[in-house]
Amino acid sequence: MPEQFNLYLIINFIALAGPFFLSFDKKVAFYKHWGKLLFSLIFLWTIYLPWDIFFTATDQWGFNPDYLIGIEFAFLPVEEWMFFLIIPYCFLFIYECVKAYFPSTTSKTEMPYYLLLGIAVSQTIHGGIYSYMNLIVILFGFLITRNSLTKAFWISYAITLFPFLIFNGILTGSITPSPVVWYNQAAFSGVRVGTIPSEDFIYLLGMMLLCIKGWYWMEKK
Repeated sequence: MPEQFNLYLIINFIALAGPFFLSFDKKVAFYKHWGKLLFSLIFLWTIYLPWDIFFTATDQWGFNPDYLIGIEFAFLPVEEWMFFLIIPYCFLFIYECVKAYFPSTTSKTEMPYYLLLGIAVSQTIHGGIYSYMNLIVILFGFLITRNSLTKAFWISYAITLFPFLIFNGILTGSITPSPVVWYNQAAFSGVRVGTIPSEDFIYLLGMMLLCIKGWYWMEKK
């Protein structure tokens, strides 16, 4: 593996490519929502960016420079800043596709949340700061979104898990000698799905809850 492989940047672009080009599909026409996208992410960025900066600065997790382009701001590589735009974009695109092609999924339901909450609670039993922070965020996320969570949201979360398993697996070392993103063992429960810390699945849920809250908020605007 070359010393400067820029793997994280490549993964970001691959993850974005499909949703970006399919955004011009006539039925979904996601490109028409681009104007409100950045504003809709305010809830997500307000919590997750300071969290990510703090965890990186305190070595709860970090990034392997061998797979980065070397540009950094506030302890985070530029690829990580891109992550917080690309992943919400992909999720919201999937969400709008589900609504457009399966309109019956707009009915409200909370049931999947309680299953995932149980998983988050179990992680804290043998976990660390990452486990506890995840639990706090999804409790807050559910509090501000519970009246508007629909089947479309949960289906979109489930669909997002498929590319998540591939791309996050690569980032956590499934195909490389060392991971692109490493974790302090004391910060989480130690349970992994392949190379992926199980807490990452709850981390993703927290992102999606805050993301959809911002999306609903901008729709009302």
